[in-house]
Amino acid sequence: MARRFTNQDIIEMVRLGLSDDVIIAKIRSVSGQDALKFDTSVDGLKALKAARVSDQVIKVMINPERTPVSVAPGGAPSGVDPNLPPPEVGVYWKDAERFIPIEGQALTQVKVGGRAGSLFTYGVRGQHWDAYVDGATSRNHVRDRHPRFYFYVSDGTSASDFVLIRLNQKKHRREFQIGSLGGVRGGKSGVKQSGEIPFKFEHVAIRTFKVTLDSDLNAGEYAFFMGTGQQAMMTEGRVSAGSGGTVAGRIYDFNVPD
Repeated sequence: MARRFTNQDIIEMVRLGLSDDVIIAKIRSVSGQDALKFDTSVDGLKALKAARVSDQVIKVMINPERTPVSVAPGGAPSGVDPNLPPPEVGVYWKDAERFIPIEGQALTQVKVGGRAGSLFTYGVRGQHWDAYVDGATSRNHVRDRHPRFYFYVSDGTSASDFVLIRLNQKKHRREFQIGSLGGVRGGKSGVKQSGEIPFKFEHVAIRTFKVTLDSDLNAGEYAFFMGTGQQAMMTEGRVSAGSGGTVAGRIYDFNVPD
């Protein structure tokens, strides 16, 4: 008998940082309901939420079948607006008339910087911690200095939950500051404001937002980031060897080439 697809398989894929779209495609690729063994009882749902499985994925676990699309006379699917992105959670770049998905990933990777300086100056200098994305450059290329983006968001979220940031490019990764501790100003968390890029958004359809930038982007590495809960584990007072921090969220990174 073939092995069945279970809640634990979903949880493992979330831990790997796979996007909702990939997880949903995997669920729907499994042949036949008999190959699925999802526990969607109240206890099962509690465990899934504790593992940060999104509502979008849970909905598909409850009902894996695709919603039939009615076809209007002439063969065009009814209810599909060509001026809007597909109804799948994500970030899309509008390239002329096409909607190009910006591949997203879960973000949980953090490194601490400035610790040695903080110890040397007895905490006056302070330290910071950065979230980072593997790879020196993104695989998502946006060939437009003044791009238009669209968000299709999960229930209960909005475009206001996102920030657009420029990533600091390193040899093998890209990073941005998400918190600091110590020094004469104490500690704080959240994306560093000097790294944010302002944008405007308009609610254009159910769960759909059109995003426009205030100015052109220079060549470089960027990302839309949405925090899904942040826990700081920084020690109070003087920095210790146990200082550190974690951040949880989803990042949609892209590159603007020269």
